[in-house]
Amino acid sequence: MDKIKVEFLCTMCHKYFDIKLNMSLDGNYRVHCPNCGHIHYRTVKKGMITDVRFTDNPKDVLIEDLCPMKSSCRDTSQEKPRDSIGGNFLAQLWKEKFSAYA
Repeated sequence: MDKIKVEFLCTMCHKYFDIKLNMSLDGNYRVHCPNCGHIHYRTVKKGMITDVRFTDNPKDVLIEDLCPMKSSCRDTSQEKPRDSIGGNFLAQLWKEKFSAYA
C-alpha cells in the first residue's frame, strides 16, 4: 500500500504535525493532536484529509482514530508554498524584474 505524508495544523495549540496515511483510506476519522490531545473530526478521501468535518453522531460511521507520534509536532509548517500562488512566484518575479537595479 502506498502511503502519503500529510501535514496537519491543530487549531487548539497551533502546532503542526505529520500523519502518514494509506492512499486507500476513505471515511470518517478522529485525528488526535499529539501535543495537546485535541480531537479533530475529519473525512478522509483517497488518503487525503479533507476540510469536511463530521460530528461524533451515531449516524456518522467512524472508521478509526489516527494518533500520530508526539515527535512529529513542530511550531512551523514544513510545506513549501505553491509557486503558482503567492510566495515563491512573486519573489522570483520581483527578483527578475528588479535585479538589474540592485
